[in-house]
Amino acid sequence: MKENTNTGEVKIGPVSGGITNSIIAGRDVKNATITVGGELTAADKQPNLDELKQLLAEIQQELAGLRATQQDALKTLSAGNPSIAAGVEETIKEASEKIKPEMKTEAAKSVQQGLTAATSFLRTILDGAQSIAEKAGAAEGAVGPLAEKLAPLVEKVGVAAFWAAKLWPLS
Repeated sequence: MKENTNTGEVKIGPVSGGITNSIIAGRDVKNATITVGGELTAADKQPNLDELKQLLAEIQQELAGLRATQQDALKTLSAGNPSIAAGVEETIKEASEKIKPEMKTEAAKSVQQGLTAATSFLRTILDGAQSIAEKAGAAEGAVGPLAEKLAPLVEKVGVAAFWAAKLWPLS
């Protein structure tokens, strides 16, 4: 994927175009419905700072639980996946700590980029898990539950990036 930072256009293989204000996590997340604080919440709502922080806190908890319970499945896919998941967890933590009402453009950009990258890393792990789970074989039993837990988490991280973009538009 190559992004033209001057225009917001993206080129992925033979496909190109603008995706300004879109976060792709297997699909455009602006139409997603996620759970935040135990409540179903539409991704396209105008979030407030507290809702974004709550979402990031829940993502951190889910990632920690995933890493604790799915360590073997992560390793089955790739030896580096547990480290990638730990890195994503740290990225979410850092983003949460940076978020302030008076956040400057550079900090907002850093948060958005970190959350978008976290979405991409988790999506790559999810794609691998789904691919293996779809194939009949011994590994399917190990990665099937990982894919089931990871899919909504990828969507939540994508929504967090989308909400950050809504709270601090950069363009």
